[in-house]
Amino acid sequence: MWKIALIATAFNLLFEYSMRGINSLRVQPVLPLVLFTTYFTLFSMLEDLILRYRLKDYHLIVMAFSYGAVYQSLVSGAAFIPPLIFGINWGGVLFVILVWWGAVQNVMTFYIANRIAPRNWNRRGLSKMGWAAMLLLNGLMVLLFQLSGVIPKGSPLGMAVMALILIVGVVGFWRILPNKEERSLTPEFRRDRVMDYLSIITVIIFLVCAVFFTFDPTKHGASRVNWTATRVVVGWTIILALTMLTHRLYSRKPISV
Repeated sequence: MWKIALIATAFNLLFEYSMRGINSLRVQPVLPLVLFTTYFTLFSMLEDLILRYRLKDYHLIVMAFSYGAVYQSLVSGAAFIPPLIFGINWGGVLFVILVWWGAVQNVMTFYIANRIAPRNWNRRGLSKMGWAAMLLLNGLMVLLFQLSGVIPKGSPLGMAVMALILIVGVVGFWRILPNKEERSLTPEFRRDRVMDYLSIITVIIFLVCAVFFTFDPTKHGASRVNWTATRVVVGWTIILALTMLTHRLYSRKPISV
């Protein structure tokens, strides 16, 4: 379990710094620790849910609406960067939830993690104390972002709309949870050549952006990013998400997570 969470965290830190660049390590030396703790606690909880309920790729997509709404509201504040309709940036919110959280930071993340460190489905997951610790640590990291004073704030309407998206995500996830019969089956990890190629290309692009595209730092919302790197990452992740969706529909098989 911990190996999978660590690999998932490492991939997502690479994703973060593909846009932030290694140059930001000097500017914000404490941020990597905060991001590591945030991602590690999140992926530990997600891994437990996958293990406990035998989740598939589409479960993770639906679940992304819940914590994705929280992080976009309280961690990045990206939901409240204009243009706004009913208090939120709908294009940004849906892009981040579906493309970044859904395709890249959920489905691809757990595919890569299990490709490197295959999951033991008979292993015990988090205890109640483990869940309490992970929730507490994750909540503390969210609080640190809020205390920084740089996170864009939402209007009451915007916060209400994001809360509604969170509720829709939670209810939707609850309604599609596998039943007891499905939970009794042990999923088989299916190696996928297309996903292997996409994963390798993605890691290479993220590394190149993080190391070499560091010459035009700018600020987007509360985040310090490199403009060229961000454009490359956004463009590639759109292509990546569409390719994964096409492959998923064509193969008619879930992507192993």
